[in-house]
Amino acid sequence: MRVLAAVLACAGLPAHAEKADSEQALTFDAGRMVLDGKRKIRTLSGGVEITRGTLVLKAAQIELKETAQGQFATATSADGQLATFRQKREGLDEIVEGQARRIEYDTVTETVRFIDQAQVRVLRGGVPADQVTGQTIVYNHARDVFEVQGGGGAASTGGSGGRVKGVVTPRKSTGVAAEPVSAETPR
Repeated sequence: MRVLAAVLACAGLPAHAEKADSEQALTFDAGRMVLDGKRKIRTLSGGVEITRGTLVLKAAQIELKETAQGQFATATSADGQLATFRQKREGLDEIVEGQARRIEYDTVTETVRFIDQAQVRVLRGGVPADQVTGQTIVYNHARDVFEVQGGGGAASTGGSGGRVKGVVTPRKSTGVAAEPVSAETPR
C-alpha cells in the first residue's frame, strides 16, 4: 500500500536542498577504491563517507556511477549497521537526515531513496521535529515531496509491521505566511 507522507508540506513554503550543493565537487573518504573506467563506476569500501556541500552520505560500501547527466550513488550498510544521509534544506534552519540498509542518491533527479528499515527525520534548529518510518522512503529534493511505503508487513524487516509510522511536530504560527529566517530578520 502506498501512502504519500506530507511530512514537510506543513511548512507552507517550498524548501529544497541547498542549491549550492549541486555546484560543489563530490568528495569521498574510504578504505579502498576500485575504478572501472569502461563502465565509469567507482566502488568504495571500508567505512565510506561522501560529501557534496552540506550533503553527507555514510555507509560500509558505496558504488558511484558517472553518467553524462550526473552521478548516482548506491550506499549499502554492513551487518547490524545502517547507511546514513544528511543534508541542509535551502533557506531554512532545517536538516533532513535518514538511515536505511540501502540508500540510493541520484544527482540528476535530486532524489534520495531509503530502502529497508528506512527512517527519515527533520531537525529544526538542531532539534528533532518530524519523523517517518517505513520500508521505503523516497525524498525528492526538487519537488520537496516525501513518499513512504509500508512494505509487505513483516515486522522483522523494518520493525513497523508493514505500516508507515510518523510524528509531525506543530509549527509555531505567527498568523502570517512563514518566511525563511535571515540574519536581518529577528525571530
